[in-house]
Amino acid sequence: MKVYKSAKSKRLNLVFAITFVIIIGATIPALINDINSGFYAVVGINLLSLLLLASIILKTEYKIKNTLLHWQSGPFYGKMDINSIIKIKHHDGIFVPTVWKPALSQVGLIVTYNKYDDIYISPQNEAAFIEELLVINPNIEIS
Repeated sequence: MKVYKSAKSKRLNLVFAITFVIIIGATIPALINDINSGFYAVVGINLLSLLLLASIILKTEYKIKNTLLHWQSGPFYGKMDINSIIKIKHHDGIFVPTVWKPALSQVGLIVTYNKYDDIYISPQNEAAFIEELLVINPNIEIS
């Protein structure tokens, strides 16, 4: 089983850093002020937000196992049959025309599978990733 980590863009790292600072900044006043009824709610929501953000940053990857492509981004995951992949299109831009985007970079691949389903992924080594998919399904159209 081969594991491909997601590429990470500098722009996205900046967004994550700003979000982290905002969440910490919102938590500090709750810690400094007297404990009131909203204290636990603020701290709890902020901690859960930080855990979700950290899990997405640390655990966004794609695995090829037998004829299945497994993807995971934090607590979100899924799989698809590689033999159902019809087309892979290189995409470079902020706005991605897909619903599922388990990726950490604006440069990646739009994978079309089944008839109308698609997903946006961004493996670090796109060439090796595509090559391994083509070994399993040589009928994939690359554009």
